[in-house]
Amino acid sequence: MENKAPSVSTTVLRWSAAIWYTPVLLGQWIFAAYVVHVYGFPLAAGNIEAWNNHLSDAHIPGDHLGNIAVAAHLGLALIVHFLGPLQLVPWIRRKFPAFHRWNGRAFVIAVLIAVAAGNYMLLARDLGSISLKLGFIAQSILIVWFTVFALKNAITRNIAVHERWAIRLFLAASSVWFFRVIIMVWYVLTGGIGINPETATGWFLDAMAALQFLPLLFYEIYIRTKTGNSFTAKWSMAVFLIIAALLTSIGVGLATIGMWFPIL
Repeated sequence: MENKAPSVSTTVLRWSAAIWYTPVLLGQWIFAAYVVHVYGFPLAAGNIEAWNNHLSDAHIPGDHLGNIAVAAHLGLALIVHFLGPLQLVPWIRRKFPAFHRWNGRAFVIAVLIAVAAGNYMLLARDLGSISLKLGFIAQSILIVWFTVFALKNAITRNIAVHERWAIRLFLAASSVWFFRVIIMVWYVLTGGIGINPETATGWFLDAMAALQFLPLLFYEIYIRTKTGNSFTAKWSMAVFLIIAALLTSIGVGLATIGMWFPIL
């Protein structure tokens, strides 16, 4: 009976991770719909100036290179946040391997171009505080690092290792999305301490430059727990992931009605 316990605990841990990932996938799809709604529809209607209502200096007349960078960053977000989450769904990987491979290539290309465009936006348009800029630069470095190792292990067919690097890449590419969700959870827990909504400044927003990478830290703990032999650690991590799933669901719901598709 004792020999079966690690297997059972590993299964529970894996399912708890899937439960956490469900609101992440749905939330990223909602965010992709938001991008289409506030940027795609105005573009189709020829009212690109409306972008400035949602992103400061998103469109500046005469700044063609800067406007292209913004458009590329926003447009590629659809691939990153709509098609990207499908890469982590085991059923899709098993049933549609060709889609998984081509979607993965599209994801990598989209992420790298979007990051390059985002860095240009930071430099050319002076967006965000110093701490947030440093956070985005850190994200860029992680994305390049994780991309190299994900591709290297995919080419050598070291699939288990490739999968870990690919998940790291997805989490790093999604850090801005996690940024928004964590902020909404913080609002629920504290009422928004450390955030000035009028100026989009505050010590908590500065701290979020690093806190947006918490999912990456938790993933490293998850991997070591999953491959370890501690029954207690696996059950503890499973409970943590269930709580994280609840908080993520709350954050996604609040971000949806508070930022992406306001109900008021």
